[in-house]
Amino acid sequence: MTFRRLLFQVHLYAGLTVGALLAVTGLTGAVLVFGEELDRHLQPEVRRVEPTGERVPLARVVEVVTEHQGGTPPRQLRIPEQPDAALELWMKPHGALKVYVDPYSGAVLGARTPGQSLVGTVRELHVRLFADELGHAVVGTAGFALIALCLSGLVLWWPGRRKLAQGLALRRPLRWRRANYDLHKLGGLLSLIFLLVSGLTGAALVFPAPFERTLQFVTGAAPRSAPPKPGPATGEPLPLDALLATADQALPGARTTRVDLPASPGAPLRVRKRFPEEPHPNGMSVVHVDCHTGAVLRAENALEAPLAARLMTLRFPLHIGSLGGLATRLLAVLTGLFPAGLFFTGFFLWRARTRAAAANSLAGRAHALARGH
Repeated sequence: MTFRRLLFQVHLYAGLTVGALLAVTGLTGAVLVFGEELDRHLQPEVRRVEPTGERVPLARVVEVVTEHQGGTPPRQLRIPEQPDAALELWMKPHGALKVYVDPYSGAVLGARTPGQSLVGTVRELHVRLFADELGHAVVGTAGFALIALCLSGLVLWWPGRRKLAQGLALRRPLRWRRANYDLHKLGGLLSLIFLLVSGLTGAALVFPAPFERTLQFVTGAAPRSAPPKPGPATGEPLPLDALLATADQALPGARTTRVDLPASPGAPLRVRKRFPEEPHPNGMSVVHVDCHTGAVLRAENALEAPLAARLMTLRFPLHIGSLGGLATRLLAVLTGLFPAGLFFTGFFLWRARTRAAAANSLAGRAHALARGH
């Protein structure tokens, strides 16, 4: 068997086995590009508020949610940029339960799990296939499979420089099998770069450690420092809003987007921030503050981070197409549609080949029987 024939077999059967999964993740990813806007439209009762003057202190918001959840404090507080958006507090990892609060009145608007919203359900399917960490790992591995399919498809398509124009043409007259092959070929070529970026960034979002170590090796950057460890819990912690003010002073000009509340006594407050120049829509700048002394344990400006860390911050914005505004977001939607198109055209090509092979085999047997008689 020649290398090209072997590569064809690998491309074919990898596409048939992983292609359906890639189609699902692509289609769900296309929906999630505008997921926030869609969710706010579908469930405005928990996502939208009426801006009315000053906001209540965030410490009071945490208290209200803790009371609402029977004494269980939230783990994370998300602060949207839009003035008419509700605060979002995560009670469990991965947003398994979210509580929404009006930032102006402090009233709880509602609580929901991912399965209680269309966008939440689509996100769980896209990120974890409804299978928690195992599904998350499968999705990340599918990103590598997408890269392999793209590269193998490119090698199989390459007609040589002299026949390059023919390789880019839709042959006429249009016949079903020939047109299906040309659509598969041209669709793969048109989407190649975008699918490679999608597969690479998707895998890097699921498996960040090996990607970051590789980038550190290539760029010569030093590894990131470990996050501050919990210290002794001496006395009562300082008010949350005072600690957030300290974080603001540590990185002036950066907007607070998320707050990770201490999970244990003595653990620092982790405040995530975003400078206007940061490409990540939620920012990757972080401030750690001692909850008992108010001391800044570490302040990390993402714009001044080593090159490897700055490249890692591009994973999410590249994956969702947020770097260039509306145009790149629409391009991300289109990219999400291509895996489904490539899977179905590839499936029909395989079906036509198997039917033709079966027909030839049947004809051969009939011919052999006729000769025998």
